[in-house]
Amino acid sequence: MSNVGKLALIAGLVAVASLMLINMMIAERREASGRLSLDEQRLVLQLARARLRQITMGDSAPEIIEEKLPSALKRDAACFVTLTKNGILRGCILDSFGPHEPLYKNVLRNVELAATSDPRFPPVRPSEVDDITIEISVLDRPRPLAFSGPDDLISKLVPGQDGVILTTRYGKSTYLPQVWEDLPDPVQFMSSLCQKQGAPGDCWRTDPTIEIEIYHVFHFSE
Repeated sequence: MSNVGKLALIAGLVAVASLMLINMMIAERREASGRLSLDEQRLVLQLARARLRQITMGDSAPEIIEEKLPSALKRDAACFVTLTKNGILRGCILDSFGPHEPLYKNVLRNVELAATSDPRFPPVRPSEVDDITIEISVLDRPRPLAFSGPDDLISKLVPGQDGVILTTRYGKSTYLPQVWEDLPDPVQFMSSLCQKQGAPGDCWRTDPTIEIEIYHVFHFSE
């Protein structure tokens, strides 16, 4: 092989190696952010739908061979599962803010909790299942938000992006980033979040012990 041919071969191998490295970096970033491919989204939604039918209609449990699942569905994650019926909330559950089990297992767990254990609603009936839409929100790890007072807190929240965890002496409550669509004003958002935990609507202004954490989600639905 001529020197020109050898150089061309080396250049080709370098290009292939560079492309493989770039693809690996993209995949790592996607998994770190909680993002799933369209095929992975469809698969986990199918599993969630099968679990919903199982617990409400007595269908057989979906057969899951973990070794055959994509790695993105087996990494530890925390997931909100939201059930809506004809566009109206029918159940929404998160069992833990911290990742503690494989994503697909957490989805299956929280589908069941959303359908049977949301204290705001009665358990989902078999006749409702076909009218229910499943939405999954994969959380990143919550992080504390430092602020010097109510006005500073409001200035640091990013509507449409930040999920917010509010902890007060009354309890703990959270809103997903999607809730900003219904409560776009930060003051209204925080007041409603206080009321969600049974606290006065102005506790985010007056309670000196409050703690705020924020998180982001990757969400998708049927």
